[in-house]
Amino acid sequence: MDSKCIVNIIFKNKLNITIILALAILCSIFFSSKIFIKPLYKSTVILYPTTTYSVSKAIMNTNNLIYVDPLEIGEEAQTEQMIQILHSSAIRDKIIERYDLINHYGIKEDSKYKLSKLINAYENKIKIRRTEYNSVKIIVFDTDPQIAADIANDIAILFDETMNNMQIEISAKALAIIENEYNNTKNEIKALEDSLKYFSNNGIYNTDIQLNAIYQQLAVEIAKGNDKGAKNLEKEIGKISENGQLLNEIKNEIETKTSYLSLLKTKYDDARINATETIPHKFVITSAYASDKPAYPIRWVIVLVTFFATFVCVVFVLATFEYKENKNKKQDE
Repeated sequence: MDSKCIVNIIFKNKLNITIILALAILCSIFFSSKIFIKPLYKSTVILYPTTTYSVSKAIMNTNNLIYVDPLEIGEEAQTEQMIQILHSSAIRDKIIERYDLINHYGIKEDSKYKLSKLINAYENKIKIRRTEYNSVKIIVFDTDPQIAADIANDIAILFDETMNNMQIEISAKALAIIENEYNNTKNEIKALEDSLKYFSNNGIYNTDIQLNAIYQQLAVEIAKGNDKGAKNLEKEIGKISENGQLLNEIKNEIETKTSYLSLLKTKYDDARINATETIPHKFVITSAYASDKPAYPIRWVIVLVTFFATFVCVVFVLATFEYKENKNKKQDE
């Protein structure tokens, strides 16, 4: 059957086709109304991640070789991390509890698979995806436009809260370890300094200077022929020489540990800042607002699809009847 025959069929049955199409349009308008389909409103938040998650690196950076800009937009790795966290159960569970979504989505408490249904409904109405510009888009659909906007904005806020909680949890453990090491090192230095006081109280404080002075005095006493004074100085030399090596070892140990304590102090300050202070981990490009126009269903699309589908079906049915009718006439002849 060619196109000419189809056109003839359409003109031949144009009244019937028009009536059927009119009924189809009316039905599509009626069945796509609020009575049968609850309209869904759409709200969107667009975010960019930051490049750093450490407060100490962003604000108190002491390494001149590494420059960290807290205002720099993150790259692909940070975007992927953001998406993973936004999809996490930590955020999902807080949103579900905060907005009582199990009742809001109409899921019965005694339902056999209420948790699966709840998660499916959540994932169907809340979409998180990366854009072509490497930003992250949070899209929320809901029957209440204000709730849709609030959920979208809250998910963005919960991203920062989740990141900060993770940072504080890890930093608190690091702080405890570094603080313990810092205090132990301080105590070790104090014990070594107490040992120096013992030597100082016994007249030993700098072996090189003291021995040099005593040897000069010894030469003077020997030149005078003062054997008693010379013997006393020799005893003093023996005393200082005997303890000199240990004294120098203690001084070297204090110097080493003081340098280590300075490094620990820097790490301790970094860990303390990371455990007690937070910074935003996102840039909000677009915040969500309550939409005044439903995003679903798109009624004109439903009507248009219904119109063309009905038209095609009607023409197909009429063409089939026409073909069978012509075939029967030929057989009768």
